[in-house]
Parts: sequence; C-alpha cells; structure tokens
Amino acid sequence: MTIENEKILAKQRLEEFLKTKKLRKTGERFQILDCIYSQSSFFTLLELYDKMNKDYFHVSLSTIYYTIELLLQCNLVIRHTFDLQNVRYEKTPLGSNHYYRICMQCGTTKAFTDLKLKKSISLRDYHAFTPQYHSLYIYGICKKCGQKNAEVKK
Repeated sequence: MTIENEKILAKQRLEEFLKTKKLRKTGERFQILDCIYSQSSFFTLLELYDKMNKDYFHVSLSTIYYTIELLLQCNLVIRHTFDLQNVRYEKTPLGSNHYYRICMQCGTTKAFTDLKLKKSISLRDYHAFTPQYHSLYIYGICKKCGQKNAEVKK
C-alpha cells in the first residue's frame, strides 16, 4: 500500500470517527494525521510537535496531546512503551502486523517480519474475537552490544 493510499484511508477513518463521536473536523487534526502518516518511523510527541511547527503550521503541544488521544481511540496510532523511560508512537499498520526486536542495553528498536509467525497467528481460532492486526516485542541484546560485552569480558 502506498503512503498516499494509507493517508486517504486514515483520513476516511478519522472523518468517520469524528462524525460518530460528534466532534469537530478541524484542520489541525487532519494536518497532524498527515504529518504522522508521512513518517516511516517511531516518534515522540515532542518530535511530532517540532515537525508540525517546522514543516506544517504552528499547533500547540496541548493540541498534539489531545489529537494523539483521539487517534489512539480510532486506532490510527499505536503507543509503544519499549522501555520504562520512553513512550513512542507510530502510525497504525493498516492491514499489516509488526514485530520488534528491542535491545535491552542500548535501546535500539528494529522492526522485522516473520511470515511463519504471521501465518501461525492467523490460523489460530480466537473464540468470540476477530483480530485486526498484532504486534510482538522481543527483548534481548543486539549484535553490536553483544560484541561490546564479549570484548569487555576478555
């Protein structure tokens, strides 16, 4: 799916959500959504705030916080807490699943795919539940940190 198609589907989902909840369709909400769906990586709210004010137009930090909560409610954004110190966000993978490797030493986070795992999960029978997508976090030590640790032990 192209970025433009993702943006169109996300905009439609947000419009429907706002209509259902009887909330206003403000330009700021749609610009924030566009900014998020133009990115390909994780972001913090402060990074989003900086990008919005640099590349789009000025929005307050409180508008960013409130809009993120709306986007979380309508499943357009995912909140990740990979470690105890940082909360990061990303656009919801429309129609895809995400798997992450997180280094417990340096905090590097890498997304990866696993077709066997995806198939195994999709074949599972969930009683009275229809999964839409799934995420998996695997914590460990990355190759770079593992090599540093081995050098220190020598």
